[in-house]
Amino acid sequence: MEKKRKKDHPLFYTWNGMMYRCYKPYNSHYKYYGAKGITVDERWHDFWNFVYDIDNRMPNGHLLYRKDYHLDKDIKGGKIYSLENCMVISAEENRKLGYENHQRKIIAFNNTEKILFDSLIDVERQLNIKHGTLTSCLRRGNLNRKTGFRFKYIS
Repeated sequence: MEKKRKKDHPLFYTWNGMMYRCYKPYNSHYKYYGAKGITVDERWHDFWNFVYDIDNRMPNGHLLYRKDYHLDKDIKGGKIYSLENCMVISAEENRKLGYENHQRKIIAFNNTEKILFDSLIDVERQLNIKHGTLTSCLRRGNLNRKTGFRFKYIS
């Protein structure tokens, strides 16, 4: 089977945007990605490896060919775009997560200490806690044993 030119492939702009956000300081979104240490797995630096993994190894990868679906690395809590950290989610879900992550401040507290965070992503990165674990602690008010903190949204 003959390979298409990269730019003609439906996934090219998804891949290219991911690479530019992570590695090109002049990209308008670099400050949220590359400048914060977000990277792309070495395997996915090759466009055709990225396509192969989306087509053959990623659950629901076929949905990424639709305009209303996005590649997300945050739900699984990773700082690396990779097959292991990424999943395909609806654009609507991604929009809601982005709003939630960027708009709500969180306080982490225990008996001796309080720490203010600007977003879910900041908590996840600084305390090395997975997204699902953090949102569960926020919903239930549970103590996270790994960090020793409880978490609460603040206005």
